[in-house]
Amino acid sequence: MGIYLVDVSPGSWAQDDIIRTLLDRALGERGLAAYPGPRGEVPAADSFEEKVSPPMDGFAELCDRHGAGDVLEAALFVPVAFDGLITLPAGNAHDDERTVVLSSHRLRDLVAPMAAEAGLPAELPRGTLALSNAIADPVTFYVAVYRQAAEHSLRYGCPLAYV
Repeated sequence: MGIYLVDVSPGSWAQDDIIRTLLDRALGERGLAAYPGPRGEVPAADSFEEKVSPPMDGFAELCDRHGAGDVLEAALFVPVAFDGLITLPAGNAHDDERTVVLSSHRLRDLVAPMAAEAGLPAELPRGTLALSNAIADPVTFYVAVYRQAAEHSLRYGCPLAYV
């Protein structure tokens, strides 16, 4: 059992009128430009998909120690710089009531000290389930997943969401 954290394609983003509209409104209320959506299709060899399965206890404790609880709250990561979290009054695949959004920039910054503590190398494998197949320790795995998610989102200009 588990859920997957995946990159969102331009076609999928374009079809999600509710989240897209609510996010653009929330960004506008912060004085930020609307998010135009993914820049283009991610090459298949570089697509992002990782299975995120409980338990996450050790990772949650690491987040608490580093003041990075926002990582655990978010259900959508977008490549737009903003502080804090944005809560949208629309559900997603795992919450019928709301979607919590975190900037991929902040995700990268929040995970960086945890990655240093875990001793993650600068380069990690990329591609579908690459980390699932490469890292056995659960805490190190989650640190790697969220670092790679942030970097992927910023590299390709695409959001990531749970499905």
